[in-house]
Amino acid sequence: MKWYRSVVSVLLAAIATFLVSCSSGSNVTAPTYSPDQLSQIEIYAGRIAASQQRLPELVRYIERKDWNNVDNFIHGPLGELRARMVRMANLLLPDDKKQATALAEEVGTHLEGISLAAQDYDFSRAANEYSEFERDLTALLNIVPEGARPTAEESTENNVYEMVTPAIEPQGERPDAEDMVRQPVLNE
Repeated sequence: MKWYRSVVSVLLAAIATFLVSCSSGSNVTAPTYSPDQLSQIEIYAGRIAASQQRLPELVRYIERKDWNNVDNFIHGPLGELRARMVRMANLLLPDDKKQATALAEEVGTHLEGISLAAQDYDFSRAANEYSEFERDLTALLNIVPEGARPTAEESTENNVYEMVTPAIEPQGERPDAEDMVRQPVLNE
């Protein structure tokens, strides 16, 4: 009887192995984005693209060596860029999330580098950090899935927080002496 049990158990193990090897595995579908995820990614990507469209202003400030406006621009209009990039990266699929998070960190590091260069009045360092910043920001936006990429029309919306600050021209015209107010405006 003992040999019968061992033969039956070996036979059952062989049949189970045969059935498992012959069966087709379950079809695993690749992870995809839900429509809600795509719409959230599109919102963040649109805001990041709107910030990217304002980069010529930063270039103009760097070229003019207008260090106060360089620093103000980084902490003003580009101030929330890092948070937006991290939020968008957290919405991406795991493979893209790793790359997007690394690029977001790099972009943040370049912004800090530009800010430090502005504090040190270092044009060459600011220019180098800017070129790296622009390259990494473009790479980050290229990770965005096709269905969530902002179009040119969507990313050019005027927003109170995205308004252009006019640059003050140092060679601008000054008022003539006869245009100056010589008497107090308010009566005391």
